Amino acid sequence: MARDFGGGYPSPLTPSMAGDTVQPLFDTFSSDLGRLDQEVIELPLLLPRWQAMELEAAASRQGMTTGQMIRRVIGQMLAAQTTSAARS
Repeated sequence: MARDFGGGYPSPLTPSMAGDTVQPLFDTFSSDLGRLDQEVIELPLLLPRWQAMELEAAASRQGMTTGQMIRRVIGQMLAAQTTSAARS
């Protein structure tokens, strides 16, 4: 069982298992309202060293920083998810 680090949440270093309940990081809000919100939130991201190095190299080849590359990939994934949900 994961150790509780306050607020009823397990340690962020504890790996999740299939079927585990995933706790939301943020309060739920309307997606339309959220896209208008300009607030910035920092998300910690742990990657194996080789992935971080490959990501940095890929971003550099595209003339971007690693952060810009991550934001672009997330944006494209969310746009594709929205498009496929609209088709269903």
